[in-house]
Amino acid sequence: MASITFAAIDVGSHELSMKIYEMSKQRGIRELTYIRHKISLGTETYTKGFISYQSVDEICKILNDFKRSIKEYGAEVIQAYATSALREASNSLVVIDQIKIQTGFHVCTLSNSEARFLYFKAVALREQSFEDLIEEGTLVIDIGAGSVQLSFFENGKLQLTQNLLLGSSRIRELLEAMREETYDFQGLIDEYIERDLVYFQKLNLHSTSVEHIIAVGEMIPEIYYYIQKDHSDFDGTLPSKWLNRNKFPKDLIGTQATLFLPTLILCQKISDLTNCEDILLSNINLCDVIAAEYAEKKMRITSAHNFTEDILSASLSIANKYHVDREHVENVQALALQIFDRIRKLHGLGKRERLLLQLGVILHSCGSYINEIQSRECSYRIIMSTEIIGISHIERAMIANMVRYNEASFPRFEDLEEDFTRDEYITIVKLNAILKTANVLDKSNRQKIKKVGVTLQDGILTITADTMADITLEKGLFYHKADVFEEVFGIRPQLRQKRSGKRG
Repeated sequence: MASITFAAIDVGSHELSMKIYEMSKQRGIRELTYIRHKISLGTETYTKGFISYQSVDEICKILNDFKRSIKEYGAEVIQAYATSALREASNSLVVIDQIKIQTGFHVCTLSNSEARFLYFKAVALREQSFEDLIEEGTLVIDIGAGSVQLSFFENGKLQLTQNLLLGSSRIRELLEAMREETYDFQGLIDEYIERDLVYFQKLNLHSTSVEHIIAVGEMIPEIYYYIQKDHSDFDGTLPSKWLNRNKFPKDLIGTQATLFLPTLILCQKISDLTNCEDILLSNINLCDVIAAEYAEKKMRITSAHNFTEDILSASLSIANKYHVDREHVENVQALALQIFDRIRKLHGLGKRERLLLQLGVILHSCGSYINEIQSRECSYRIIMSTEIIGISHIERAMIANMVRYNEASFPRFEDLEEDFTRDEYITIVKLNAILKTANVLDKSNRQKIKKVGVTLQDGILTITADTMADITLEKGLFYHKADVFEEVFGIRPQLRQKRSGKRG
């Protein structure tokens, strides 16, 4: 494939926008056109809870207008996405159905963690300084319409991430009713957001140094171009002293003021709390994010950053928060991956499922921090309540259920069919069987078995543990787990001991 023309559509909170790109492996991603129409979906969702039929008609008219440009540029691939304004509307499924009927476009709604992760990918691909900045300690603030995601990178990896319900539209709509009752609307916003931001800073950043802030999100490109209009040499770097000295541009009026103020005040407040001197405003929007994701998957146009390591690093941060036994986790992870890799022909799973297995191992014992007796149930609830950037909601549910039934019999498909497809259910069952087998090999949490050999012959899977330790306990418990493994994979595993005296 030499090159393609790609159309990305964002059904956003403030506007509907479309960018058309030309993509090729040799020349990368080149923007051809950018079309925008203002529409306040976020206002309806965050105040009324649903999107009106009048707005649905307007959406469909705008999207049908987009078709003319798509035809003009000969776009071969079209992808349309939406985030919180549509996702959180009570009638979101009806709206999506009407869009498909009236325009032919299929709109996909991104979960919060999916949208934030895609922004990371786009920033890494488009911002040339990204890799250097995240080595030194960088806070990425992704300010959406409904929430803000705060993600801290250090030593080249994502260390922690937290979502707060402080999005620009949500703040504006909640406080708009109070505007007439205050002389200081800017101060009112500041007071509203302060508690959550201060709590986040004390809980997560008290012992770290934030050297850089990168701001992305729905309104950030708007602010970027607004500043650039009067300052042609503006490169995106906004000194924090500019925010504090000038307050905000005095000529902001009407719609611009109400849209920009919550975002600018969030930037100012985060800058003050972290004592960071500069904020890099990224002019990347969701259309660029959609294009970057497609380019990575289909055109193999990628950044140098390893996002899988970010997912694992963030999961380890969650595990550390609940004081898991790191040595136990690392040992079970090594054992589980050895088993997974050696029986690929039996399970037929791929790299993504291997990652889900790793995450399940990392998080499987976090519930012990809350209640040792009901640790698996607590682990399940922790995972379901904690966003993992880069993992979809359904993948998070798969991980949570893999962990939930680590000690118990896995339920029938009929008991979970409202939550998972048959393929998803089968995947969880396979990963759960591997997790149970690996976990029982370190049941004492003493890391007596660190290295195993796995062979398959005559319908028997032999796991040979190379250790000088007494593994009587592991052998006894392994016998019971072998029944589960045999039921899932159709072969019976057996545990043997090899005393070579060599270290794993």
